Amino acid sequence: MDEDQIKVRIQYINDLDPFVSTSNREPLKPLIYHFPLHSQIGEHLSEICRQLRAPHKPGDAALQVSPSASGDLGSYLDSDLALSEQSDELQILQADP
Repeated sequence: MDEDQIKVRIQYINDLDPFVSTSNREPLKPLIYHFPLHSQIGEHLSEICRQLRAPHKPGDAALQVSPSASGDLGSYLDSDLALSEQSDELQILQADP
């Protein structure tokens, strides 16, 4: 794999209203995405939304780090920055097998 990319699992989670459970549709299984480290995250939201079949427009979507070891949701990534510019989040993603 290219050292300018990181392989991550992406999954669509609809958190618009966590108290509404009217949807019987289960979330899709996570997909593998090779995320470039040095380009703005926002440049990839359109492709990520398409691959996940998320109903959101890219401008209304955000990526949130969720280390699989803890299962807890982490911080949101800044769409205007590259992943390489968000060192704390990048370390979490690199530590996740």
